[in-house]
Amino acid sequence: MAPDPRRLLRRPADPAAYPTEPSDDEIAAMAGRPVDEIVRFDLNTLGGGPLPAVAAAHASFDTARSVEYGDQQYAAIRGRLAAMLGVSPERVAIGAGADELIRLVTRLVAGEGDAVVIPVPTFGMFGVEAGLAGCTTLQLPRHEPGLRQSVDEIVDAARRSAARLVWVCSPNNPTGDAYPLDEVAAIAAAVEAIVVVDEAYLEFAADSLGMATASLSAIGLQPRLPNLLVLRSMAKAYGLAGARIGYLVVPDWLAERVNAERLPLPVGSHTEALALAALADEDGAADRRRLIVHERARIGEALAALGWQVLPSVTNFLLVRPPAGLASVVAGGLLRRGLVVRDYSPDSSLAAWLRITARAPHENDRLLAAVRELAAEGGLAGS
Repeated sequence: MAPDPRRLLRRPADPAAYPTEPSDDEIAAMAGRPVDEIVRFDLNTLGGGPLPAVAAAHASFDTARSVEYGDQQYAAIRGRLAAMLGVSPERVAIGAGADELIRLVTRLVAGEGDAVVIPVPTFGMFGVEAGLAGCTTLQLPRHEPGLRQSVDEIVDAARRSAARLVWVCSPNNPTGDAYPLDEVAAIAAAVEAIVVVDEAYLEFAADSLGMATASLSAIGLQPRLPNLLVLRSMAKAYGLAGARIGYLVVPDWLAERVNAERLPLPVGSHTEALALAALADEDGAADRRRLIVHERARIGEALAALGWQVLPSVTNFLLVRPPAGLASVVAGGLLRRGLVVRDYSPDSSLAAWLRITARAPHENDRLLAAVRELAAEGGLAGS
């Protein structure tokens, strides 16, 4: 009998992968509805369709560019981002969404048996990539969903485990809250580890608070905290989730190393063109974000009036708790109507909660009407 080829793998056991999301077609089949009636409130994507500047860039894209490789140095997009962020282009690394950059950082910093500290609940890819790299993942749970971990808790966990890598998602997915910059700075200053701040939703926080994005970003801390990296994405605030583009901002000392370790061409010319168009129309992007922030508040007020617990949020989504532990009932009822919200497994700390993305006004109207229907049918109003 031929030897089992699995023994040739570095780690033969099957890894824990990030859960695969069902497609719109699969959901339509489950719900028994046409696919054009499916609305995804579960993925935190930008409601309202593509930004006009992005749609125009797509329509005018010269497909002849698809035949040739693009600029391996990404001079145009790195230069535009660097000017926006106030850093040198060398400090900006481009990736195929934040996911690829999470893998890059994890493999760069940690390996077999190394400790990685992850405050949870948070974005699942931090733990997935740590596991794929063979790391020991130290998950630091919240005492309750609306109460984030303290600086002391995170620092103590990193020191006890001699962690090489600490993830801080701010604003945090799925809870919607953020760590103040003084707390981020205190963590980075107190640990002998690389600290990465995931700021994928930061633009929504700036619009929620009426502040400049730069004033909330940990990028400004990097000159005095050389172990601090910042992860950003164009998937959410600029509506480019399907195009797949993210970026990492690193200190000067790490720039050349990151550029050497990244994939040569992770982002295609078409995606780069869309990203440049979105960045060139910041006013249009900001208008859309402000609309979404308004819609998030409207959804939260409506659900609170029905007796739901609604956590404060500075993102484009809400973490909410229907009354009487009926999260799965609500999620199922909405799914039958073609509306998809994020629910959680029964063994999760968020089993009683739902995460709902704010989308276009007419889509949110449909969601709220469906919730009221369910309340009338099953007494979900908590009265």
